[in-house]
Amino acid sequence: MNSKLIGSSLIIAGTAIGGGMLAMPIISSGVGFIGITIVMILIWLTMCYTAILLVETYKDNNPEDGLSTMTYKYLGKAGSIVTGISMLTLMYALVSAYIAGGSDILRLNLSKWLDADISPQITAFIFTVLFGGIVGLGARVVDIATKWIFVIKLLFLFVVIVVIFGHVKIDNLLQMPLESKLFFSSIPVIFTSFGFHIVVPSMVKYLDGDIKMLKKAFIYGSLLPLIVYVIWQLSILGSIEPETFFTIIKETKGLEAVIIAVNGVSESKWMNIPLNIFFSAAILTSFLGVALALFDYVKDLSKKKSFGKNTVIIYLITFIPPLLFALYYPKGFVIALSYAAISVVITSLFIPVLMYIKVKQERKESITLFQKIAFSLIFAFGTSILVIQVLMTAGVLPILD
Repeated sequence: MNSKLIGSSLIIAGTAIGGGMLAMPIISSGVGFIGITIVMILIWLTMCYTAILLVETYKDNNPEDGLSTMTYKYLGKAGSIVTGISMLTLMYALVSAYIAGGSDILRLNLSKWLDADISPQITAFIFTVLFGGIVGLGARVVDIATKWIFVIKLLFLFVVIVVIFGHVKIDNLLQMPLESKLFFSSIPVIFTSFGFHIVVPSMVKYLDGDIKMLKKAFIYGSLLPLIVYVIWQLSILGSIEPETFFTIIKETKGLEAVIIAVNGVSESKWMNIPLNIFFSAAILTSFLGVALALFDYVKDLSKKKSFGKNTVIIYLITFIPPLLFALYYPKGFVIALSYAAISVVITSLFIPVLMYIKVKQERKESITLFQKIAFSLIFAFGTSILVIQVLMTAGVLPILD
């Protein structure tokens, strides 16, 4: 296999596999392995297809063109503005989620080490200043840190799965949903965990606009997260009795609940170490990547402002909003990921389909019956995710946070 194809596939997979993976057991605890696997496969098929549609729009365009340029060209100023707002809110939502999740893990460990009850607001502030400071040092520092942390993440993920895989029971995997409404509530978080469309422009540029290779890269690169997620869910949901896990999630909330539940699987007192390291590394790689993208995006938006070259102000604009969310919702990891789904629907479902339709019109090519059906289903699916999020916010559908 071409080395560039391998590299691009891993970049795509790495973009998807991150902190959102940690939320999966939380929102899956009341759904069951079979139900959540069906959800993941359907979402993978949809996201892979729309990524390929987005790649197709580059066929007659410069590989150097970014998403903003492409949306402006095919969807006009309004489309470009909607995409820009969606990207910005997506990044803020994700950074908010990772600060909430990261501070939760930090608080759990500091409380044990110091034998004291530490406020989640304090750890949220410490996490933001400490690791947000790395982002402020620039892309080079983030790149070095992310590479090492990513290796650590994969290593300890393997250790955790190996340890708990021996405790998997078929009966646990065959359990039906404990509450039918949770099936719908799980969709936004799972959907966000397959969000890799943000790297389409970068991959087009990296592979010199080779459409055939790009399609392979997005098929392979999106399939890898699906495989990892299924193994991860199988390991967690199969090794813990559903009723017990669901009760722990409801009583404890946040990532701390997953750590407690998984620690109860193995009798080894050392299980807490690899589990904590994996969770911390997963949160950090996601936080550093998205926070850097947000920092650069804010800097770009501010370049014509009087404070555009003031790094401190850019830093504050980047991190104060998500920090405030984490201070107000210290257990808001899953909540923030759910809200991120709104932006992902726009950038990963609606925009690719609308751009592809416009491209086909400009090429004077007809849209096949299969494509018309597929597009209708995609819009229906995207709309349903938005409706689910509204119903969750209104309290009609349950939220596991």
